[in-house]
Amino acid sequence: MSWHGNPARRAAPAHPPAGGTVGTTTGTTTGTSTTTAGGESAAAGGSAWTSGSVAPVRVGRQGIYDRERRLVAYELLFRAHGRASAELAEGAEQDHATSQVISATFGDFGVEQIAGDKLLFINLTRGFFTGELPMPCSPSQVVLELLENVEVDDEVHAGLLRLREEGYRIAVDDFAGEPGRLRAVELAQYVKIDVEATGGSFEDVLALARRHNPDALVVVERIEDDELFARCSAAGVDLFQGYGLQRPVTLEAVSLTPSQMVCLRLVRALTGADAPMREVEELVASDPALSLRVFKTVTSAAAGTRTEVTSLRQAIVLLGRKQLLSWVVLMLLGGVTSVDTESLTMVLARAAACARLSPREADLAYTVGLLSGVATVLGMREEELVDTTGVARAVRSALVDRHGPAGAALSAVLAYEVDEPRTIAEAGHVVYEVSRAYLAALSGAMATVSSVLERS
Repeated sequence: MSWHGNPARRAAPAHPPAGGTVGTTTGTTTGTSTTTAGGESAAAGGSAWTSGSVAPVRVGRQGIYDRERRLVAYELLFRAHGRASAELAEGAEQDHATSQVISATFGDFGVEQIAGDKLLFINLTRGFFTGELPMPCSPSQVVLELLENVEVDDEVHAGLLRLREEGYRIAVDDFAGEPGRLRAVELAQYVKIDVEATGGSFEDVLALARRHNPDALVVVERIEDDELFARCSAAGVDLFQGYGLQRPVTLEAVSLTPSQMVCLRLVRALTGADAPMREVEELVASDPALSLRVFKTVTSAAAGTRTEVTSLRQAIVLLGRKQLLSWVVLMLLGGVTSVDTESLTMVLARAAACARLSPREADLAYTVGLLSGVATVLGMREEELVDTTGVARAVRSALVDRHGPAGAALSAVLAYEVDEPRTIAEAGHVVYEVSRAYLAALSGAMATVSSVLERS
């Protein structure tokens, strides 16, 4: 399904697919209200965001079903904030939308939160297939859709071959029998046909796709009712998508947006041959929003690892320079960058103070303080944030239950911030010690923020 489809013009289905519900959702747009992934409702047009570094992130999804009407995959769709669908121009605006979808899916929501173990079909523009734009997700759970307006020239064909060799699944979107797209059909695992757009030639287009790639699964779009579902099923279609099965659902979550200056400096560091890992780590650590995305990306199903993550350094190593660079470029391209110096300073100071108070577990304590600060800025419960990041049990234990030296350090720092000396003592620390640690951490945080904002 291409970017310019307008779902608002179609009628809702008379009943859901056989078997009842079509899957759980973390948030839906209904009428004039939007439910966030955190479960809170805000009236359309209102604003629940008070910080310049906090923004709503929206992504649409629509289910794809097999012949038994079982949900087997989702297609991810761009959703502009404040409207349910987006009419996008060519080129840069589509690249921007694609970047937004990928960044939101793998960085803000987390794959499991959106789709569980289902495949994710993602519309991609030319630059992602030719290698001009980075592919920041592993092949394990995605299907890359080649849009109908992308010419399959030699450069795109070479890109498709390369992506297939790397393990990515390819889908040719809105195939209508065009001779120039047959080379892509031959390489694809999925061929999507719009039954409404092809009209009376639908069966001919289906037969052409089968001749050129008998092994590809055919997905028919615009299934509006049971009669059309039965007709396409009888014709041998494998998978089905449309309003007769599920209307697109818009999911919304709160996102802490990374600093543009940090992203730019990271691009410079990651593209330089001699930049040490310590420099990369310090840059990522200077931006809580970027740190959070690194954690979420590493622990998501699409990141290809189930290793428990206990520190930012470990997360960066697991992600790797190439993958990190891809994410930073996409965040810049997608326009999801901003800075709020007060929030940034608070988060960095809290993290560094925790690390100073727990020197034997400095990395763990820094991570715990960082996540605590991010939760404060986002207005989320710490349990919620831990669930979305998927960090190790040791991090959860310290952050949520305040167990161990790192947990005690966090308790003391939080108590210091609200001037509760009794709680500091109960955490096993003394006020003077915590005060020294916090003031030193605050000084360092202010210096870091100042250096981030300096233009070089």
